Amino acid sequence: MAKICATVEAIVSSMKIRSKEEFFDFIQEERAWRRKELTNCKSMIHGSRESHNQTVLRAGILLLYAHWEGYIKKVCEAFFSYINFKGLKYEQLKHNFLIVGFGDKFNSGLSLKRFASCAESVRFVLEDCKDKKFRIDVQSRVDTRSNLNSEVLVEMLEMLGIDAGHFISNKHHIDNRLLKYRNAIAHGERTEWNPELSVDVVGFNDLYERINDLVDVFENEVSNHVEMETYRAA
Repeated sequence: MAKICATVEAIVSSMKIRSKEEFFDFIQEERAWRRKELTNCKSMIHGSRESHNQTVLRAGILLLYAHWEGYIKKVCEAFFSYINFKGLKYEQLKHNFLIVGFGDKFNSGLSLKRFASCAESVRFVLEDCKDKKFRIDVQSRVDTRSNLNSEVLVEMLEMLGIDAGHFISNKHHIDNRLLKYRNAIAHGERTEWNPELSVDVVGFNDLYERINDLVDVFENEVSNHVEMETYRAA
């Protein structure tokens, strides 16, 4: 266990994922410490006195969102770091990676009014990418915009090449519950007297389970994507 933790710590500091084993070690370690902290938080909520209940619940919502965004961001970064390291050419990968690479190459802007700019983008798609290896600036391309709502999540999944159907069907719990509560609390709003924003223990437990289930699905989808190498072109 100590050896795995040391390996993960080294990976985190450099974010160089060089094998499937390193990828799985990384995401499992990421999930483990987040799960432990959320479990501790849930225990504190259930054990808190009535006078402290709302304060601890508000803190719990913020922590639940933090680990929701943090875990998905870290796993996406690990995934693209792994694909970077493999050195696959664009033609060996599915088309979503060409779109990701296109966005990375023209991250500084693309003027459709300039012929040279348009020509460069067309040349990248039709010629350069044929023999060019996929490599992106992971930190700049994996962007949750500090607001991981369903729209941003779907975009992240499309970048990875993973079907987003399950998450779209849970849009209500992501946007109208987790994000709505979190944004109100983070912006300093009082929530205990507002029926649209207040959360009791039962509501928190339900949201906690639903978000954890979504994280489980996300983890399984990405893990299978890496294990089965479904990111490769047919």
